[in-house]
Amino acid sequence: MSKSLVKAWLCGSSVGLATLALMLATEPHLSIGWDEGYTLGREARLRDWFTALRDPPRFAETWRRPALELVQPDGTRPPSPDELDSRQKLLFGRGALEWFWPFAREEPHGHPPFYALLGLAGDLVVPSWRALPRARLGPIVLFSVTAGVIFGFFFSRSGIPAAALAAGSWALQPNLFGHGHYAAYDGVLASLWVLAVIVFAQAVIPKPGSAPAGIRWGWAVVLGLITGCAAATKLTGWFIPLPFLAWAVVYRNGNGFKTLVAALVIALIVCVALMPAWWQGPISGIARFFESNLNRSKTIKIKVQFLGTTYNTPRESLPWYNTLLWTVMVTPLGFLFLGSVGFWAAIRYWRTAPLGLLIAGHWAFLMILRALPGAPGHDGVRQFLPAFGLLALLGGFGVEVLVERGRRWVKPAVALALVEGAMSVALMMPVPLSYYSPLVGGLPGATALGMEPTYYWDALVPEARHWLAEHTPPGRTIVFRTFPRSWFYLREVGDLPKQLAPIDSGAPLWVVIQNRPGAFSRGDHTLVAQGRPAYTVTKLGIPLVSVFPYAELERLGVDRSP
Repeated sequence: MSKSLVKAWLCGSSVGLATLALMLATEPHLSIGWDEGYTLGREARLRDWFTALRDPPRFAETWRRPALELVQPDGTRPPSPDELDSRQKLLFGRGALEWFWPFAREEPHGHPPFYALLGLAGDLVVPSWRALPRARLGPIVLFSVTAGVIFGFFFSRSGIPAAALAAGSWALQPNLFGHGHYAAYDGVLASLWVLAVIVFAQAVIPKPGSAPAGIRWGWAVVLGLITGCAAATKLTGWFIPLPFLAWAVVYRNGNGFKTLVAALVIALIVCVALMPAWWQGPISGIARFFESNLNRSKTIKIKVQFLGTTYNTPRESLPWYNTLLWTVMVTPLGFLFLGSVGFWAAIRYWRTAPLGLLIAGHWAFLMILRALPGAPGHDGVRQFLPAFGLLALLGGFGVEVLVERGRRWVKPAVALALVEGAMSVALMMPVPLSYYSPLVGGLPGATALGMEPTYYWDALVPEARHWLAEHTPPGRTIVFRTFPRSWFYLREVGDLPKQLAPIDSGAPLWVVIQNRPGAFSRGDHTLVAQGRPAYTVTKLGIPLVSVFPYAELERLGVDRSP
């Protein structure tokens, strides 16, 4: 290995470690997200399954279904002791697998399990931590490793400016930064997608000034492992090979085809290996998975407000331009500008710079995929989060091209972009998902335009939970207008009072609502517009979570049901 390559990856490792330190330092400040409670419940079932494999007879004698589950109820019957008393039954028995592996099947269990298996890594590294930070450790490490790989990749190609911009656009993009912490699937998929593009480039595309080489089988194996994990994380991960295939066709690149074919064989093996429920019937398991995920419009309908109009997605699609507008609205200006330069350069120099078209093709594919009719359109940019990782790579490529052409202003532009990104994250903590660009006037301007200020319950910050605990006397309960099962976790660890309606008896005292207008009922609109909150979590003057006296419902004549 050359000295320059060693230096590149040493620098990349330093960036990865610095990112890890930043992520771990900020993790306690980010409240539990909507989907994280479900993740904790699924990880608890996987933990039980792995425990059972050590001593099945003993586990069968002692195991009882938990009184309170974080996994959404779906009518699945808990396995009986005689379905758990051998490894054969645990590994291949339908009763055990249906219960302990609630993944890749009918909603609400449509997503595959890699993200949850990654979360279990915390059990090995930091077993004494509480369940939530322990489950977040794996995704955080993967996000940090990705930052280091991005830096090392561009450093080895073109030097510090491109590497710093690309890694900074990854780690300091507020939505990537926020989701990179969560024990969920979107940040994990974004990391895997970016890593897949870099690994494919390493396998197929020579560095500037280098002669083309033969296929690099080691990188093909790594690509297969990453692609398999992505497919075992979310349906979207199954589409990663398509832009690679299109690139290989455009350039008639034989090494690209061979790399992709080898990677796909490995990816399929990895994906099935991570899904014990498919082992006896992989074809039927995959068919069941696709049928569930491609029929979400019939099973999961989520309303979202976009530019003042409420859409019942995915049955009603957002406007075709929604992904482009979202990108403009939630990307810091410097990252957006240099990413746009990278996209322009990728198209302008596609014949001589195949890396640019590779990245641009993946970015465009993700933008189009989420904009297709019937695609899920809720939760801001969460459904196409990997596109922002690709935009970071485009920014690095754009800086690389500008440096090659001697543009003296590029280094100050990179420095300003990194400062803006850092300030954006710092300003929006602990609610980075509520970030909007200065182009639209930040969060206040986006709210005025009819965008949703928040959607993930991430604004139920520790201060708000402490206020509820201090102001809820015994015998009174709290009503949440939406009730993710994350509340069960917060209640169990003492971060919320053990008096939550409707699971606890008592007279309601408070009504808590997050400022997600697309999900509001008519009564919610009335409560938010005319009610007098007792406590409010705000950012930049915009309310994100409000606590109203329950008596306000009666005063305003608001329907008491959510």
